[in-house]
Amino acid sequence: MSGSQERIPVEPSVITWARVRAGYREADLAAKRLSVSEATLSSWESGEKQPTIKQLRNMTKVYHRPLAVLLLPEPPKDFDPISDFRTMTLGRPRVWSPALTASFQRAESQRETFLEIAELAPAVVPEPHEPWRLPPGSTEDQAMRARRALGMSTWAPAIWRDANKALNNAIDAVEQLGIIVIHTQDVQTSEMRGLSISKWPFPVIALNGSDLPRPRLFTLLHELCHIGLSSGGLCDLHESRGRAHRSDNDEREHACNQFAAALLMPKALLLAQASVRDADQAKVWTPEELRDLGGLFGASSEATLLRLIFVGKATWDTYWIVKPQLDELYEQFRREQKARQQAASGGPNYYTVKARDLGHGYVATVLSVYESRAISSLDVADYLDVRFDQVDRLSKAVRR
Repeated sequence: MSGSQERIPVEPSVITWARVRAGYREADLAAKRLSVSEATLSSWESGEKQPTIKQLRNMTKVYHRPLAVLLLPEPPKDFDPISDFRTMTLGRPRVWSPALTASFQRAESQRETFLEIAELAPAVVPEPHEPWRLPPGSTEDQAMRARRALGMSTWAPAIWRDANKALNNAIDAVEQLGIIVIHTQDVQTSEMRGLSISKWPFPVIALNGSDLPRPRLFTLLHELCHIGLSSGGLCDLHESRGRAHRSDNDEREHACNQFAAALLMPKALLLAQASVRDADQAKVWTPEELRDLGGLFGASSEATLLRLIFVGKATWDTYWIVKPQLDELYEQFRREQKARQQAASGGPNYYTVKARDLGHGYVATVLSVYESRAISSLDVADYLDVRFDQVDRLSKAVRR
């Protein structure tokens, strides 16, 4: 029997655990991704048969687990997922899709890479002197201090009006705090807007790359609040109806939404706008008014409406009336944007998207460590998930 056909003894419960943790609740989809029949996968999970080394290696790719984990004698106990702050369905947390599971595991992997290279090249990757935390005080005070720490108070109006510039500037500023910022590609926004790993050093914020720039900016600041509170997790940034029915998770999401809105739209600057100053709490804001007002602050229409509620210029009744309209306009704009991208020749190239997903700060740091000769050519290609002959082109894509 050739080496590739040799059967490898594995613990069936570990194989089942890896499938479920990868987001494949139903075995048929996992079997399809593994290019085997459902009966074959079932025989591995029952212990009736064993996979070959080639099949096991394919399993590591599909389930996003190292080979060493799949060879454990029992399912590991230390792979608990992060807190799930998303809307509950029928009182139960929503199931993670394979794409979301893979995105979370990549976020963890990139953080582990930073920890490794910080040990190998401390002069290139110094650990932050202390964790970034929200100081005691009101949400308004916390947001103003964070705004100053990120340098946002000095941004020119033209930056705020350009959604992509505002987002990129904010990502750069957050990375300066010692936080890794990455993007997901294949996760639906209905499943996840953002996630954060709040462990120091080198916490991680992952933004949904399918989202529009202004909602992504709000998500970035929302997740920054989670890190500042040492409460990283998975978010859809929902608001729940009625304070009496809010869970602890709902309260945390509400608090982080308040923080992000206050950071984007300082109260004094917002109230200085004539349309806001002259409004009373009973005003029902139109989507067009919210779009124009939010555009001055780099904020989405929904974030702007939330901020108006927080400063006493709108009500939750208005929010629940207008939100369906905003959701419809958001989906319409995304469809139009997708159609424009498909009609345009080319679109973003592979390296531009790869650099965005890995994070410009992450890529630049790994390249700096490689240039210091602390890691090998094999290491740099592995850390950047490309072939070595692609590293130079990825390096050029980092320079916006």
